[in-house]
Amino acid sequence: MGQHKIVVVGGNNVDITATSQTSLVYGDSNPGSIHTGLGGVGRNIAENLTRMGQKVSLITVFGDDEFSKLAQVQAERIGMDISDAIYVSNAPSCVYVCITGPDGDMAVAVNDMELCSRIDPAFLETKLDMLNMADGIIIDANITEEAIDYLVQHCKPPIFADAVSAKKASRLHQSLPHLMGLKSNQIEVELLTGQTISHEHDMSAAAQTLHQMGVEYVLITLGSRGAFASDGNTQLFEKPFPQRVVNTTGCGDAFTAATTIAMLDHMSTHDILKMGLAAASICAQSEHAVSDQISYEALTGFLR
Repeated sequence: MGQHKIVVVGGNNVDITATSQTSLVYGDSNPGSIHTGLGGVGRNIAENLTRMGQKVSLITVFGDDEFSKLAQVQAERIGMDISDAIYVSNAPSCVYVCITGPDGDMAVAVNDMELCSRIDPAFLETKLDMLNMADGIIIDANITEEAIDYLVQHCKPPIFADAVSAKKASRLHQSLPHLMGLKSNQIEVELLTGQTISHEHDMSAAAQTLHQMGVEYVLITLGSRGAFASDGNTQLFEKPFPQRVVNTTGCGDAFTAATTIAMLDHMSTHDILKMGLAAASICAQSEHAVSDQISYEALTGFLR
């Protein structure tokens, strides 16, 4: 594995995860447990990358509440560079609230990521030199469409994107021709391509559509069913590694981090997909959005 300089541009927030003890009953109060921790797609990806031995800079937005301060302290402790982030006075952290069933799978979530709008083209222009010194850039669709478009038009390193959610995936439409890699789930791919995915061959067709739009690597996560990967020539589907699922929040972010390293290392598409599934598996065994057990060595243990 090479050590790459990677810049992540995206969200940072408080994660509030409520897990029901029994099958969810909508319209009623459900007994369960509630966990609060650090989150945000961009921040999670950056932490995973840092724990995997990469040199990481995170461009995000911090408020001035206790959660933002905790996130800053944690970033400095693990060696993540946040010197290029935006710091906003008299503003709370962004918040992500997720409700899961007893199996750990998300039932519904609500997010307030308004602070991410501070990452605009005018700000990014001031960071262009450092962005162009990176080996790779990862963007998450929490930032605005204008910011995404600016990055793909002005940055020279390979760019990878995480679609984040169905509501935000559309922000990537104009940028697809410029992406080396795209990680999305089935719903997000359907939105981006306008194609319904009912069977495996539909996934292959949707991936080909994205390749025709210019995306080099297409990675589709399918939750408990596994994941799909395509490079335009090779297409494959893999089931997840078997493990006890504690919480699925953050699994997609771990997947994005690991597959980005694998793509920068020029691994085969099969190994890229395996690396992503290994990272998701390690994350699923933790109650946190990022597992403190994740490392490059832990990932490669799955591939032996």
